[in-house]
Amino acid sequence: MKIFKHKIFAHRKIIFIFLLAICLPSLIVGYLSLSTFSRRRETVKKLLESNLWISGESALKSIEAALLEHEKNALKSENFIRLIQTKKTDQPFFSSSVVLKDIDGQLFLLDADYQIIFPETRREDASFFQWEKDISNSQFAQFLQRAEFFEFSQKNYTRAAELYKECILSAPSKQHQATALEGLGRSLVSSKRYDEAYKVYNELSNKYGQFQNKAGHPYAVTAIFQLYEIDKRRNKEANNLKTLLELYEKIQTGVWLLNTSTYDFFTAEIESILNSKFNEGKFPEIQKSYQDLRKQQSTYRQALTFADFLDRKIIPKIKEKLSLSRVAGEVMPGRLLIPEEKNFSLISYAILPDFQSEQTFYGGFCWDINSLKKQIIPKVLEDITKDSMLRFQIVDEKGQNILSGKEELTSKESLSLSYRMFPLPWKLLVSNPEIKALERTARREIFFYGILLTVIVALMLLGAVLIARDISRESETTRLKTEFVHNISHELKTPLTLIRLYGETLQRKENLANKEKKECYEIITKESERLSHLINNVLDFSRIEMGRKEFDFKKGNLAKVVRDTLESYRYHLEKKGFAIQTDIASNLPEMKFDRESIASVLVNLLSNAMKFSPAKKEVTVKLFRDNENAVLQVADKGIGISPKEIPKIFQRFYQSKNKIVSETRGSGLGLTLIKHITEAHGGRIQVESEPGKGSIFSVILPISNVAYNKI
Repeated sequence: MKIFKHKIFAHRKIIFIFLLAICLPSLIVGYLSLSTFSRRRETVKKLLESNLWISGESALKSIEAALLEHEKNALKSENFIRLIQTKKTDQPFFSSSVVLKDIDGQLFLLDADYQIIFPETRREDASFFQWEKDISNSQFAQFLQRAEFFEFSQKNYTRAAELYKECILSAPSKQHQATALEGLGRSLVSSKRYDEAYKVYNELSNKYGQFQNKAGHPYAVTAIFQLYEIDKRRNKEANNLKTLLELYEKIQTGVWLLNTSTYDFFTAEIESILNSKFNEGKFPEIQKSYQDLRKQQSTYRQALTFADFLDRKIIPKIKEKLSLSRVAGEVMPGRLLIPEEKNFSLISYAILPDFQSEQTFYGGFCWDINSLKKQIIPKVLEDITKDSMLRFQIVDEKGQNILSGKEELTSKESLSLSYRMFPLPWKLLVSNPEIKALERTARREIFFYGILLTVIVALMLLGAVLIARDISRESETTRLKTEFVHNISHELKTPLTLIRLYGETLQRKENLANKEKKECYEIITKESERLSHLINNVLDFSRIEMGRKEFDFKKGNLAKVVRDTLESYRYHLEKKGFAIQTDIASNLPEMKFDRESIASVLVNLLSNAMKFSPAKKEVTVKLFRDNENAVLQVADKGIGISPKEIPKIFQRFYQSKNKIVSETRGSGLGLTLIKHITEAHGGRIQVESEPGKGSIFSVILPISNVAYNKI
């Protein structure tokens, strides 16, 4: 045992030296490699971050330079001169219909008093009838007063019509003529002289359409409404709907300058009338034209909205800014950011130095935010991206991309820059994909080398474990072989001692009786057979280990072999005090088997039954048929086998940990041989056992079709 422990200790030192010689250098090399990767990554990362800042500043300057160029082009005096020249022409349409195609946004023009010159709309506070004070005592005023008296008080529409005609002849201006024509038309309609009234309103619409009545409404609009009423009374329904539709289109396109309330009033009235008519399912062609008009945006309504926006939010701030800039002596363009409910407006404005020398004018530009987001800035960023290979994104205050609407994750490696010259609520987010690629590469390298180092260490540990396991197995095998030699020596010694004892008895005692001599011969013979059986076990095991064990399969009577073997072994059983019970079937057919091997199986089973039945000495041997199998069964009332040990008992040299078993010497080869022999015959062995109640070993052999003859 000292030598055994010394060998194990020596192997442990070898394993430790092996691990130390390989693991330690591998760990040092791995650590140095990983630290080098980390330092290199940090150095490259710092260089990329420095380049990111420089490129980000350059990109921001490029964007603002493009915006400044666009602003400069929009605020050129020529653009506003073109608009004013268009306004001075005799074109009756709203002047904002002139589109400057090279400008992405809305222009506006203010005079020195901050009054809106462009876009041109009707002011809410305009005065229409200042001329009444100048003609209060004229002949026109007297005729007009009498005509209105007969129309409204006396309901004498014929006399009123005559007086309105006198007014037309004595009118001092076209505005006065338009007022008299309006009264004449009312009187003719009231007196049901529709044809004459139709001519009057046509003349009022065509010649005096831009003049306004006392309510501030253009005569053209009110006249067309009256024409619609006349057609309606004359039952010309299709014609009057076309008249209304034409009026609706002209109001939308800004043929007449209206204020916001007048515009909304007339369009709502026309829409109400047309919808009520179209709900009846009549006039499908007119209805289609109406629906097409509804889908189009009204340029004049947009101008009204824009002018209202200028009055309420822009002009007050421009006044304040310009007053401060004059104090500071600055004449640079100014910029305003106007927050709205869902968006914002960006306004640029400046004094127009070359517009008119006598007066001061302020030109302004409301940026088209969609064009800014989708065309101007992306184009600049696209050119910069090609050169720098960086990633640029414009994000709002919530961190959402203004183009995609998706939230952009801001990492430590990305740079966020605010606009300096333009008060945009956006930020330029600059990131370098190479930084992330560098990190991914570094992670891959660390992961790869980490796995490689782990695999190396794991393989070394596995090698150490395998070496330790092999050493342990060899040590255990050596121990079992030592015990086997010790046990087999003891097993061989007993029969040899008896043979020698009875041989010497026969040799020295010449006067022995025949009965005594016979008994001595029988003992010598039985012990010789026992000795032969032990030697055959060792030889058979050796042949099996070397793969040279051969079996001689011949047809025979298995029951006869079992009886003969049992009879030859009965002496040993009875000598040990065992009671033998047998139940051997005689109806088994002949089958192929090796007689000596089957006899060896039975002898080994009986030998084990004898060894491990110290108290209740009963052995039962059965041979019976179970379907297509012959079953040889040996049962005892011995100590039994625990369930955990049953799978191990067929291993070579295995000895149970049971105290009784440990005291019982044996070779440890019997059950191993039984298993090999049974499997060589194409059969199997089953064990049923319960500690303290005995064991039943069943050798199941096929009656036909033996698969092997050699192991």
